[in-house]
Amino acid sequence: MKSFLIVILVVNMGKGLIQIDTRQIDLLSVELQSFPKQTQTAMYHALKRSLDQTKNEIGRIVPKEYVIKQREVKETFNGGINYPTKDNLNASLISTGKRLSFAHFPYKPADPLLAKMLQIRYGTPLKVKIKKRGGYKTISPKHGAFIASTGAKSADKTQYNVFRRLGKERLPIAPMRTLSIPQMITAEGMEEKIQSFALEKFEQRLEHEMNRAMDRIQDKMKGG
Repeated sequence: MKSFLIVILVVNMGKGLIQIDTRQIDLLSVELQSFPKQTQTAMYHALKRSLDQTKNEIGRIVPKEYVIKQREVKETFNGGINYPTKDNLNASLISTGKRLSFAHFPYKPADPLLAKMLQIRYGTPLKVKIKKRGGYKTISPKHGAFIASTGAKSADKTQYNVFRRLGKERLPIAPMRTLSIPQMITAEGMEEKIQSFALEKFEQRLEHEMNRAMDRIQDKMKGG
């Protein structure tokens, strides 16, 4: 029987790798080991199904921890789902993405004129909310954060963002950035949840597929 591997890989600004090595899972019954072709097919279906389930679960749990849309999380997997084949049971789920600007998150004051007035009169710093728990966090005054127009012409584009100056002059400026979505996925605590879910779903699906395979084998033997 060929070995196989599920890898959930986070790249491009991600900090690590989530890997579920299924070679250690001993779910194959003695009877099924006598039918390698059917077993290979059962594993193929189980891997394919559990990969989709894991992607959907990541899209569900990350927005529970971070102020990010489920759609944005799932989009980081575009082009990064490598499904198994019946001849090659290796599978991977790859999330890619750059560090997000503060425009992806709620910040206050959101009005650029009000923010500027409060900064000038009272030294009120900007605040941003990235995680669901803990509320808004103050952006350190040393960054010189300010709100400015992005120059977007279309109304459906981001009109304002939080910027910082790259030097002592007015220009150049650059958007302030925080975590990437891959970094959120591999954050402490999140990584363990994903590993546990992926392994559990794979085991459940493999058991289901093996039972179906065994039923078909038994029906065929009875019919023969």
